[in-house]
Amino acid sequence: MSAIYGGGPFYAGSSALSTLNQSGFSTVICWAVHVHTNGDLIYNDTPICSGGAYTGDASWGAQLMAVKTGGSVNRILFSIGGWDTGDFTNLQQIISTDGTGPGSILYQNFAALLKAIPVIDGIDLDDEDNYDQNTIVQLCQMLATIGYGQITFCPYTQQDFWNNCLTALNQSNPGLVTGYNLQCYAGGGSNLYDVSSWISGVQAVMGTSFNAAAFVNPGLWCLNGSGCASGMSPGTIQNYFEGWAPQGTAGGFIWLYDDIMSCGNDPQAYAAAINNGLGG
Repeated sequence: MSAIYGGGPFYAGSSALSTLNQSGFSTVICWAVHVHTNGDLIYNDTPICSGGAYTGDASWGAQLMAVKTGGSVNRILFSIGGWDTGDFTNLQQIISTDGTGPGSILYQNFAALLKAIPVIDGIDLDDEDNYDQNTIVQLCQMLATIGYGQITFCPYTQQDFWNNCLTALNQSNPGLVTGYNLQCYAGGGSNLYDVSSWISGVQAVMGTSFNAAAFVNPGLWCLNGSGCASGMSPGTIQNYFEGWAPQGTAGGFIWLYDDIMSCGNDPQAYAAAINNGLGG
């Protein structure tokens, strides 16, 4: 599994969408959906669901379907959250007052999103502001009821929190959570040298028969920033995945497609860095 997160370039009308299915990535993660205090869903700065109705670009679903047709991409996720967003604090407050049943605004908005874009396979959760287990569990159970088939977690810290969410959901919805997209950059930079501890933590809570090494997918940041002097080149990224492969790592991701574009780099080279590093 080789995944790529992307923001604006993954919205309707972007020229990036027409090239993604030939990129070599197997998973595309649209980042990020933000949840406002009234339950509205906003893709970055663009409102996409309000009052139980889809309000985004009507062509987005068809464009994402084309991304998933005739090429390397076989999975599309939408990611909620990120640093300093308050999304999961908002989610906790909405769930506490409105619940997650079919009559709730969260249920109606996420149902409207899936109805408008049925090609979405699942939801990625990047909680960096709240860390309330009941919120995560209730949200995921609601998403599963609506019809989202997969949940991934995108942690950079708080191993015990994420593992507790995983075990709780595995009891109520076995197999719903399909992986950790582990941030090994920025605030999660120390994970670059400690992926094995996350694998061990998952193994401990899921049991010896569970393939924890294949469940934890490390992510690295491509070249970015002023003069594109920060981050990693495809060659450096491939070296890291070659180092992780012997422990059983089976997937990984690149953050962020927007930076690949702004630095004039080749998405295929970054996908190949993961795929070749893992021997795929």
